Amino acid sequence: MTNTMLAESNHVAAILFPFLLVAFAVLWMWGFKALSAKTSGWKALVEKYPASEIERSEDIFKNVNGDIGSTRFNRAFDVQLVEEGIRVSPSFARRFPILIPWSKITEVTMSEAHVMGHEQNILLKAEWEKPLHFSLPQKTLPAIQAKVAADHFRKIEIGSLPELFRERLKNRNSR
Repeated sequence: MTNTMLAESNHVAAILFPFLLVAFAVLWMWGFKALSAKTSGWKALVEKYPASEIERSEDIFKNVNGDIGSTRFNRAFDVQLVEEGIRVSPSFARRFPILIPWSKITEVTMSEAHVMGHEQNILLKAEWEKPLHFSLPQKTLPAIQAKVAADHFRKIEIGSLPELFRERLKNRNSR
């Protein structure tokens, strides 16, 4: 009788374990997203740069890298270049996108550096209390040039990996 009860409880445990594992993973991801939104200051960004939920027909650049303050978010943003500005939707707060007006773009840095197979072609800096940057592909340059003042553009020539890291460190320290 005891062996029968143990055998039945092992079957129940074998069935419940995968469900509990999936539930734990879902809760972990939800918690991580909530923590990312809280620590990055995204709520304050949404208040400063509110955006509508309407999807527009313009190209969406998915999995864009970005910096909010001193926190780097790899492949965390979907970005659209729209008539009014840059619409950014983070993976950690999809229901709360922001719309940064073109007039609030303070610098557009262009480079042709290749690091570990990735290109940092265009880095947009926006006006906010913390550093706010988004990396976009080279093909967005004509649309950005049409909307951002020419004196906000700067090109960096980087020939080697150490120079790229020095430039990035210099930009972080100047924040």
